Amino acid sequence: MSTFNDLLFELRCWDSDRLRVERERVIVERRKLRTRELALTRVLDERDALAQDQAARDGETEAESKRKRETAKKLEHLPNLGNAAMNGELSSGQLDPAADLADGDSDEEITERAKSASPHELQKLARDRRREQSRQDSMRRRNRRSLRKWRDDDGFLCGRFELPMEHGGAIVESFFDQVTNRMRPATGEAWEPLDRRQADILIGLCQLESDAEGRDENDRAREATVSARVDVHVDITLDGEATMCGVPLPDEWVDAARANARVHLRVMDDDGNVIAEDRARTFVSQKRRRAVVRRDGRCRWPGCGRRLRLQVHHLHPSSWGGGDDTANLASVCAYHHGLLIPHGDYILEGNPNTPDGLNLRRLDAKERGRRARAPAA
Repeated sequence: MSTFNDLLFELRCWDSDRLRVERERVIVERRKLRTRELALTRVLDERDALAQDQAARDGETEAESKRKRETAKKLEHLPNLGNAAMNGELSSGQLDPAADLADGDSDEEITERAKSASPHELQKLARDRRREQSRQDSMRRRNRRSLRKWRDDDGFLCGRFELPMEHGGAIVESFFDQVTNRMRPATGEAWEPLDRRQADILIGLCQLESDAEGRDENDRAREATVSARVDVHVDITLDGEATMCGVPLPDEWVDAARANARVHLRVMDDDGNVIAEDRARTFVSQKRRRAVVRRDGRCRWPGCGRRLRLQVHHLHPSSWGGGDDTANLASVCAYHHGLLIPHGDYILEGNPNTPDGLNLRRLDAKERGRRARAPAA
């Protein structure tokens, strides 16, 4: 039985041209074998015949095993990319991100591009694509938000609501959790059931709104500011992608959270283990938020007169290089906040320190992309 040193001794007798040719042949064969492995994995996965500990058996991490199954599934619908992989034209570093980038319409184009592109370039393109899709998906999810109410025959007001976690769901959940936990009973009395306490919170919120006419501006500013401050938990993967409750978060959502929530950040490895954790951070202080709401007094979207429970908006988003100083902050209502950059396509620009200092306009795709790519100041 030959050893590795025996192989080295044999190869050292070859000339360099022969070594290069053999090495290229082995690389191509290795790529072909990996593609065959992907096909075998795909069929076994379809039959639910892969072992629960398949990653451990293969000497891989769970993330590598999952990545292999995902690529195999996508290749079935990408004939050009699949054929190139079968012919050994793509490394695994090129194949995996190319499978993320390609679809039925771009299969041929992405395949040709992947053959000469570096894995790093393809991975960056794939990340950019995922972020853009994440932003678009997040806006579609926002448009699904709903609250329905009706009266039944017994004299009850009934309702049902749906809120995406990244567009209000996390805020509502955190708010109700915090307030219900503070509604302690008097000594010796039993706790009210959770559903009753949450019903009382909803009634109380509506009473706050109806009683607002008799309050002065300071009370309104304090109520608008304090009521929106909640805790959210965000997980960050090693390649920089953020999720909350398993939902991918676009950078735009994290921008909004910087001003209107305490953010708990956790860094996760590819296997879902926490490798670093930060305490809850408040990027825009309560004092500064209160000053901005007091300065503005209402939503700064032209024509909107909303004065209660305002949110703080970065005129120039922090992910685009904007800071947290008051000259870059303006008060907006929750609805119009979702229409402004970086979430939506509208921009408020100008000087927020004067009553008529802000102008509203809509960005086209070209300007939006240019501004998003601009380096931080």
